[in-house]
Amino acid sequence: MKTKEEYNIVRAFERIEDELIFSMIRNMQNHKVEEIKEEKQWSMWQAEQLRYLEKYRRDNRRKFGNDFAKINHKIEALIRTAEYEGEMEQEIEILKSIKEGFQSKKTIGITTDFFLLNQRKLDTLIEAVTSDIKKAEIAVLRMANDQYRKTIFNAMVYANAGGTYEKAVDMATKDFLTAGLNCVAYTNGARHTLSDYADMAIRTATKRAYLQGEGIKRKEWGISTVIMNKRGNPCPKCLPFCGKVLIDDVWSGGKVEDGPYPLMSYAISKGLYHPRCQDVHSTYFPGISTSDDTWTEKELQTIGLNSKQEAKRQYVDRQVKKYERLERYSLDLENRKQYAIKAGEWKTVSNSKEIKFDISAEIQKFANVLKLDEKASKHKNLMMFCLEFTEIVEDNMLNVPFAYVLDEDVIKYNSTFSNINNYDMNYVFAHELSHRMDELEYHSWENQKFLWAIEVCQEKVYNNKNEIQKWFELGGKYEDSFAISDIISALSNNEIEVPVGHSKEYWASHIYLKPMELFANLSSIDVLNLDEKESILRELFEAYKELVE
Repeated sequence: MKTKEEYNIVRAFERIEDELIFSMIRNMQNHKVEEIKEEKQWSMWQAEQLRYLEKYRRDNRRKFGNDFAKINHKIEALIRTAEYEGEMEQEIEILKSIKEGFQSKKTIGITTDFFLLNQRKLDTLIEAVTSDIKKAEIAVLRMANDQYRKTIFNAMVYANAGGTYEKAVDMATKDFLTAGLNCVAYTNGARHTLSDYADMAIRTATKRAYLQGEGIKRKEWGISTVIMNKRGNPCPKCLPFCGKVLIDDVWSGGKVEDGPYPLMSYAISKGLYHPRCQDVHSTYFPGISTSDDTWTEKELQTIGLNSKQEAKRQYVDRQVKKYERLERYSLDLENRKQYAIKAGEWKTVSNSKEIKFDISAEIQKFANVLKLDEKASKHKNLMMFCLEFTEIVEDNMLNVPFAYVLDEDVIKYNSTFSNINNYDMNYVFAHELSHRMDELEYHSWENQKFLWAIEVCQEKVYNNKNEIQKWFELGGKYEDSFAISDIISALSNNEIEVPVGHSKEYWASHIYLKPMELFANLSSIDVLNLDEKESILRELFEAYKELVE
């Protein structure tokens, strides 16, 4: 739940994003090319737009520079206030417990160093958040300039294909209007808008500041034990710790000797208090507080359903914003009508008490394959969960068999490829859903054992390069194995010719692509029970298993 001030800051960033897009589209609208077929007129339009781009850049830097400075000051004040509130509210809680009989061990004469240390922690947190926000603010202005420049050139390309001026501009702007000004790139390739990133960063920082404030008071009163509160819809990563007593060695100065309980630092290393986490803890007063970390089967089922509904709702909200943005800024009247219909459809879904998605027969067939396994692993269950809230659409204009659009949580597939090249559509869905799962849960590109295994297996593939190439040339067991084929493509940087793989340029473009693609293929082998566990890839399979278990 956002505070009013957090909401106001995020809304301020959203307003700036809207103004950047609006001023760009308004200029396109005000300088329309008339319905004349001469190329010269489009050239004049392009020159005029490029001149305006320079003015657009200067105006934005001057106008929004002041706005950003004011917002950043509010962010700092918000974080400092959160710590103060944490201190005050925690002291009230401790004093109440003393009235109920708790024997405090208030530290006598806490040194100045203690307070200075916490002040430095808070200052470091504020500096980290505001520094990252400032980088994102610069990035959104730069992206607006880049998108404007791309639109100028792309509109001319689309105009040559025929159609009206409005349709040409709409086609040129559709991609970035769909995603918004997603200027913040994460290490896994996911991109987010400034407002979305700010929402995550500010909420995370204010929560940590509040928890630090609570911890300061616990330290003063000689208490280090806390209990994770149980609630009806805990975060999946936090669920294992809800109801448990922990020793807070992060904010309250706790030590292993303080009791027979796990450390807060251990819980955090396992995912507790991840970004946007809504779970909280309170002080555990020995002899007064009670703990209960047990869950009934019914409670767990309810938690699972609530978690799925929340994920679906977030997805639906993104679709509403996307189509509202396309409707608002498209120039062609027919396009605006179509986007308004789509926005209305998603709003209807959003207003539903329970959100359900219709899926095609092919996807239902894949879902049935997953559900056949009554003793499904945690990993396979996660894939079934992702399937329920990831949109999968058929797009026969796609020039590849399938693709996961990271920014939109959409899997696209071209069924004509399965007919022509005998693609297994179950593998298609498993592979692309695995990318989504990797992004949500595993972060394979950061797992050191997985990266080490890639290096080991890569060397083994190179040492057996000629033999492996002959297997493919002779149409051996690798011939019909999409997953193994793509794995060999990755490990050899496509130097071994394979039936299914990516280009050398693809493997060289980003360092995180290789572990992501290898993970997706290993995951597909796992959930579809494919018999492809070749000895040459033993270390890779072992590292994968450790990652998902």
